Amino acid sequence: MGRFSLVVVAICSLAACKEKQKQGLPPAQEWSADTTTMPNAKAPMANPHAGMAMGAAGANPHAGMDMGGGGDPHAGMDIENPHGGGSPDVTKMGLPAPDPNRKIDPANHVKGVIKVHAKAKDKAAPGGAVFIIVKKAGPDGAPSGPPLAVEKLTWQKDQLPFEMTEAQAMIAGTQLTGDVVVTARYDQDGDALSKEPGDISGSVRVKIPADNVTLTLDDVLQ
Repeated sequence: MGRFSLVVVAICSLAACKEKQKQGLPPAQEWSADTTTMPNAKAPMANPHAGMAMGAAGANPHAGMDMGGGGDPHAGMDIENPHGGGSPDVTKMGLPAPDPNRKIDPANHVKGVIKVHAKAKDKAAPGGAVFIIVKKAGPDGAPSGPPLAVEKLTWQKDQLPFEMTEAQAMIAGTQLTGDVVVTARYDQDGDALSKEPGDISGSVRVKIPADNVTLTLDDVLQ
């Protein structure tokens, strides 16, 4: 191959390289992706803490919550509505302040049986849940204030023995004394917070200590 041919080949090769450079991507320092036009581009992620006062110096995101002491976070909550507030002040209900270290007094009890009225016999099936709540009796004889003691039992065939003591107190150390109303409810779905047609309830007013109490479920929820 002559010198002229070599020169021609070299010129062609140089031209081809320049053409490839024109067709390729520009230098990295001159290139930036426009994410607004890219397919499947995602919007900026929402701030999961939006609306929370996170910037205040020393702010406590758990302010108002009793996180320590290992106590029962549900202590004092109404079994009918556990989200209805904090622990009740039993001293305002005519009861002594609870002493967690006080020994349970076995004399403070309500003992008896739960029966179902004849009109609701077909509503109660063995194995169903029965919730029992003891509250202080108000001046009109109706249950007043938050529960003093609660229990969950399982319904049997004809009647259900029960005994409520200070061991079932909502707040440890609460004395189960005085004039109280014991309420029981046969609950079809076993959820203390829900009530549905067909549930059966009843109540009885007694003075503690009380034995041989008969509590009849005679009110069928419609």
